[in-house]
Amino acid sequence: MNKKLTIGAILAVVVLVGGFSILNNKPKNATGKTLNVTVQNTITTLDPNFADDVGSNWAETQTLQGLYTMDEKGGIVAGAADKIVKPTKNNTVYRIKLKANQKWSDGTKVTANDFVASAKRQVDPASKSTRSNHFKDLAGYDAIRKQGANINTLGIKAPDAKTVEITLSHPVPYFNFILANQLYPINTDKVKEYGKKYGQTAATTVSNGAYQIKKWNQSATTWQFEKNPHYADAKNVHYQTIKTTVVTDATLASKQYLSGKVDEAEISGSVLTDLKKTNAADIQSKQKGRVVFIVWNSTDKIASNTNFKRAISYAIDRDVLAKQTLSDGSTAAKSIIPSGEVTVAGKDLNHGLDLPFDKKKAQDYLKQAQSEIGEKKLKLTLNMADTDAYKSLGVYLKQRIETVLPDVTIELNRMPLNAEISAFNNRNFQAGTLSWSTDYNDPIDFLDTAYSGGAINFTKWQNKAYDSLIDQINNQGEANDKRYSLEKKAAELNNDLNGVTPLYQVSNVHLLNKKVRHLNYPVVGYQNYKYAE
Repeated sequence: MNKKLTIGAILAVVVLVGGFSILNNKPKNATGKTLNVTVQNTITTLDPNFADDVGSNWAETQTLQGLYTMDEKGGIVAGAADKIVKPTKNNTVYRIKLKANQKWSDGTKVTANDFVASAKRQVDPASKSTRSNHFKDLAGYDAIRKQGANINTLGIKAPDAKTVEITLSHPVPYFNFILANQLYPINTDKVKEYGKKYGQTAATTVSNGAYQIKKWNQSATTWQFEKNPHYADAKNVHYQTIKTTVVTDATLASKQYLSGKVDEAEISGSVLTDLKKTNAADIQSKQKGRVVFIVWNSTDKIASNTNFKRAISYAIDRDVLAKQTLSDGSTAAKSIIPSGEVTVAGKDLNHGLDLPFDKKKAQDYLKQAQSEIGEKKLKLTLNMADTDAYKSLGVYLKQRIETVLPDVTIELNRMPLNAEISAFNNRNFQAGTLSWSTDYNDPIDFLDTAYSGGAINFTKWQNKAYDSLIDQINNQGEANDKRYSLEKKAAELNNDLNGVTPLYQVSNVHLLNKKVRHLNYPVVGYQNYKYAE
């Protein structure tokens, strides 16, 4: 799922087997018109109101443009908007004018109503969007979602075809990021024409960003991004075509890169050990604002037991998981909040927080859980997408937990990614792994994964003390010490109660042809090919 959700997408972890060795071949130069890339995640949808997985959110970055957007280094700049505006009325009202030359890839005009309709469609309970919570700060959101108020009372409107006016229920310090990475327009005419098929294939998708997608459907493992001739800044988009192939095996992806078949390859795992010796200059490795964690079904007798979840958490050695199993620069999670996102008084927000391995505590908590559940032998089915990433993570979790807690049996239930996402949405699971990445620089986006009112709380876990902290955070309209103190308390409480159980923070690792310039990998968001040269 940001978002974003990165639902369920975890970097591939590959254990090298057999006699494979990295060849020190040099990749071919990227051509002037085509960039060849490999990725690890498919695209489930290009309907921005429903895109909640890593592959889809990454694709949105290439094909859609919000009122604001991010520059090549991750800063906020004007996108479809004429300029970055200063909010009025105690920083709650944004009146934004569109640039005159905004068009969809079919040549029709992008209007203010395309943004308004998108927000309303996403928030409308009838749509069942898992992304509705991204607009929780708009005036009227709670009344619509909790009291059944009319969707037209949402705090967004179009006074004319070129003006979007947004009213917030309170000041939001990170709202410029929402305007850049969350509020994407929909082509209202095409939504009427295609209905639920909108954004499900290349033929039913339209773009207002630098690229339009071609040769794609939801089961595709190859597709192309073609330069959008109607994009307002098309003259500054260098590559005509981005040819994309899904390669979940990091060894295979690195082979394709080293043989010159691709110019960029997403990789991970122990394949990096040899690459650091032979192709260190080609490796782009940066810490990502993405955390991988375990989700628990709060209606399940075993998975909902707090002491059972504590036992599982203490049984996991996150340093071993990150440094030995993953071995790709990923780091042990200290909380559900990624490290490096927020600094307070010179210290990271996670300073002082920890999720340690403690065998004795794990076993003591399990005894309490066994007594409360009324069973000695406990079985947990852990849903995982059928990819190399989940296979390796699953092997580690099963071996570690069953070794530390012999009375617990972990059954790995592997399935296609789309099926895993469906299981989460339908709550047809006992426990499962997923990752979440943020589209703005505030911890609340991660804390929402355990908030009972959060759209991405697949657990339906509810705790009054935790919910109270989140409500207090949402009432803090400024990025100040009080807000961050409350966010840290919420993270600490989740560490103890395990609304969700954090595992590790992802590292963003790619092989990139040195001939490709200006393609960067920000902590927030994704690389954007419109800047590549």
